[in-house]
Amino acid sequence: MFWLLLLIGGIIMTGFESTAEADADIRAAWVWQAKSVSDGGNELLDNAAKHKINRLYVNVDMNLSEDVYHTFISKASKAGIAVEALGGDPSWAVSGREGPMLKLASWVSNYNLAAKPEERFDAIHLDIKPYVLPQWKEDAKPLVQSWVVNMKLLLEQVKQAGAVEVNVDLPFWLDSYTVTGGRTTDDADNESLSHWFIGQFDHITLLAYRDSAQGNNGIIRLVEQEMMWADARNGSITVGVNTKPMPGEEFTTFAGKGAAQLESVIKEVASAFTDHASYAGSAVHDIVYWGQLEPEEVPLPENPSNQPEIRGTYIWQASQVTNDGGDHILEFAKEQNINWLYVRLDLDQPYSSYRSFVKRAQAQGIEVHAMGGHPIWGKKENRPRIQRLIDYVKNYNAESEPDERFKGIHLDIEPYTLPEWENDRDTLLTEWASNIAYFHEETKKDSDLETSADLAVWLDTFPLPGRDMSVSEYMITTLDHISLMAFRNIAEGSNGIADVVSQEMKIADRLGKPLLISVELKENFEGRHISFYDKGAAEMERQLALLPDLLSEYKAYKGNIVHAYDYWIQAKP
Repeated sequence: MFWLLLLIGGIIMTGFESTAEADADIRAAWVWQAKSVSDGGNELLDNAAKHKINRLYVNVDMNLSEDVYHTFISKASKAGIAVEALGGDPSWAVSGREGPMLKLASWVSNYNLAAKPEERFDAIHLDIKPYVLPQWKEDAKPLVQSWVVNMKLLLEQVKQAGAVEVNVDLPFWLDSYTVTGGRTTDDADNESLSHWFIGQFDHITLLAYRDSAQGNNGIIRLVEQEMMWADARNGSITVGVNTKPMPGEEFTTFAGKGAAQLESVIKEVASAFTDHASYAGSAVHDIVYWGQLEPEEVPLPENPSNQPEIRGTYIWQASQVTNDGGDHILEFAKEQNINWLYVRLDLDQPYSSYRSFVKRAQAQGIEVHAMGGHPIWGKKENRPRIQRLIDYVKNYNAESEPDERFKGIHLDIEPYTLPEWENDRDTLLTEWASNIAYFHEETKKDSDLETSADLAVWLDTFPLPGRDMSVSEYMITTLDHISLMAFRNIAEGSNGIADVVSQEMKIADRLGKPLLISVELKENFEGRHISFYDKGAAEMERQLALLPDLLSEYKAYKGNIVHAYDYWIQAKP
């Protein structure tokens, strides 16, 4: 190990060569448990060996004896593992609150100067994250500016003290902010915040928290700009991924997806950036959660021999497709053998927001139907809302390639939640039926789009005013297919799923129309018999597996739809 010169944004300073092999890709992990080194750190080093780690970002407790770090880093050095002194707090970016950060830098500098070469920290590693503070959302500019000022103070102190590198964690999306705190789209003449950091610090760990390498929202696409900046500035970038469970944001983590998928994505990213001189390797957040991943991919459950042809779910949050490319949805669909999706559209988004998702879904064998709806769409005065959805989907399909097109339009209206259901039901039913007929007729003009809607099973008890048929029969007659909301959590019995859909099945058989059965996973307080929320996903699967036999006499029965994706991904086992 020897001294070498390091250039930090024009600042010449002395540092130490990394303990890890210079030509090997970094394979790092965050270690936030400062006390994990207090007993010599043998368990930590065993875990590092298990994951083939060659660099550890270890949270520093300055109250521990320096001998603790002498011992641990010496052991790590013998194992070929570099150790960085990890620290950080969002407040370190606030003006006047940089003291603890400067204290850490001073402590590490003094420690390294007094330690033997094999006992030294390889770098200071800062994880600050001021964007989690409330004031970032209120007005990011002052906070960004004070963050930059505090970083300059740190660099000046390190320049004077010497003997240590400074590495920084940054989320990939900071390239959308400038050093003045504005958004780059509004203030394009100012330098990007990410660009500034890359030019000032020895090394950046880019927090690219996604669970796939490819696609518009994949890691490769999201960090390309930073890699090019680092190439131009002779910088160094490690790509960070996440294994911590993130409820509601599953696409940002490998939690629950297995170590095999994590390794596959890391390998794919490394391969994509092999020609970038700035690519240094990967880092996993963090070593505890990493150890909790399934060691191997969990085998998919076997399909019952009589599995119905359609198995689908609802995607209610349009942003899950438009904001992140929907990779997490498609991965879940693969795990659950899903081949049918109702996807709610945000009509303010450009068509390009959906093309990639629909194309990848179709390549995966998934039929995608555009979805929209609201109880007020049952009233005649809101017919233009239906027309807007029809026009959007038709125009989208006209401007898209065949494998990017929606197969149909699905409505979820449910006007029985409106006050008019109680005080003027006949008018509401008449207008709803009229709107459904309008929807079907307008959709079929110059298109082969399939029309469908959700229908509560109990609507077969309500006659349609002016018609010699029930509401259910009218809907089944008018549309191409119906998704029956058979919200029961047992398949058999007098009030089970098969029983409550029998009337609609008979109607559909007579009319030659297909029906899907929709079941509920959302928590429900109307009765314990409604949802599978308490019973869990496994029990839902057991009950759904009974339906093909229970409904074998009906040709109309084509499959099952689970309501909805958001509840399914969080369902009890």
